[in-house]
Amino acid sequence: MRLNGLSSHRTVFSEETKIYSASPPFSSFDFIESRFNGINSLRRCFSLARSLGMETITLEKISPQGLILEENNELQAYFPDYKFKGALRLCFWKKGFKKTEELKRLTSRDFIGYAILKHDQVKSKRVNKWHVFEAVFKKYPNPRNFIARSKTFKISCGDRQFSIKGVLYCQQNSLNKACAQVALRSLLSNHLPEGDISYKKINELADITPESGREPGKGMTVVEIRRVLTSLDIGFRDVDYTLDDKFRDSLPYQKFIYAGVESGAGAMLGFRFSGPEIPDNAPPRHIIPFFGHTFNKDTWVPDAEISYFDVGGGVGYVPSENWTSSFIGHDDNFGPNYCVPRCHVNKANVDYVVELLNREVKYSGVHAEAVSLGFIYSLVPSIPSESKENHWIKRLTKFIRMKRIVLRAVFAKKKSYIANLKDFSDWEGNRESTEFLNDLEDMLPPYLWIIEISLPQLFPANERKIGEVVLNPFVEPNISKDVDFDLFLMARIPCYYFFLDSLEEGNPMFLLLDSNIKSHMPLIRRL
Repeated sequence: MRLNGLSSHRTVFSEETKIYSASPPFSSFDFIESRFNGINSLRRCFSLARSLGMETITLEKISPQGLILEENNELQAYFPDYKFKGALRLCFWKKGFKKTEELKRLTSRDFIGYAILKHDQVKSKRVNKWHVFEAVFKKYPNPRNFIARSKTFKISCGDRQFSIKGVLYCQQNSLNKACAQVALRSLLSNHLPEGDISYKKINELADITPESGREPGKGMTVVEIRRVLTSLDIGFRDVDYTLDDKFRDSLPYQKFIYAGVESGAGAMLGFRFSGPEIPDNAPPRHIIPFFGHTFNKDTWVPDAEISYFDVGGGVGYVPSENWTSSFIGHDDNFGPNYCVPRCHVNKANVDYVVELLNREVKYSGVHAEAVSLGFIYSLVPSIPSESKENHWIKRLTKFIRMKRIVLRAVFAKKKSYIANLKDFSDWEGNRESTEFLNDLEDMLPPYLWIIEISLPQLFPANERKIGEVVLNPFVEPNISKDVDFDLFLMARIPCYYFFLDSLEEGNPMFLLLDSNIKSHMPLIRRL
């Protein structure tokens, strides 16, 4: 598959471009109701565009090419009476204009987003409707909304091409794609070298074909989702909560979503409906993709959890996830780029969660964060006694004993980690040796799990850290070991770097090298 072939529905030129001013008395509600029968997801698209400063809308009729043409062929194989009734491309602009010639003075900075709509008809299924085949919108300029990995899309409008950066949104049609297929396509478009994937390919990998007797519009099972990810060599860690209710407490779904979105790989959450009108014996189910999160530095949760609700308990540290207010994701029923409160979905309703991993990574961010605590405990006895007069080492060891250190697992390029150490000084202005960092860069693998160590207040208010544990993401963990030093590359705290010198009867002996950094530094940049 080539990107040009897959994306030609975005870049195909149209013979006519209609232009609509979004200024009063234009009504998005009237426009959507009169032309598209009031699609909720399209209302959300217009709402996003309006929030981002929409002044003008362009509408173009496009011929079936690329993924639209492939979908038409798949639908014809399933439903002999299928008819393609048309496709439209809507583009949203921050500048006002009235003529297509004026597109020449616009740039991609004026481009807010786009939505491609498709009209399918299958009389035998009583289907005759529009749906949002795909859409992409810019992220809100809110500095507290984090999306670790956005993709650049090329879109034609008039006789020109523009680009926009965002995360692909897709809507099901209940014919050849349900919520699982559109959630997979949304996230996989950021993973695959082809830049996208067709629904026909997703269904084939899941072994859902006309010959299988399974209709893809009826959804996918956990086994089928796993089959797709495995076939594409996409690593993942998932939990099927229907197998054991105890998993809901021991493996909370929020940890897997947070790890997936913080690493930039993404996650999906499957849940069942509830309410007085939902049958208990066969409740409908839904699955949605996540790709970002919000950060609330003033949240009460981290302190309250330890001090009031889990006194003397906990896992020995404060997860950085506790400062997350919402996860950012799509809901194909409602539209793109929603904030979903971190604990809003009742754990009793959750059936499935899957954290995607970056290519060739062998273990989850959840695992990296958990095992790092063992490494931290292991290195504390090796801290030279004379250095414990350093205020930040004192604070570190004190907060370790109190089980109140903050840990944040970040999947990052080696170059990003080295740049973090090169480009910033500590709070007193000390900088690390460039020569040492060049040597360090030579010995590390290209990507790393970096588990940053911070303290309450320092982490949320300053967004700074006092050190990190660095792990090799490409080594398969040995779950039989309490502390698996095969994963360990190094650790850093004020004044020192720690490298494993040897293991004597399972006890680590560390090689310590001096560091110029004596206090805290900024958190590492996301991918």
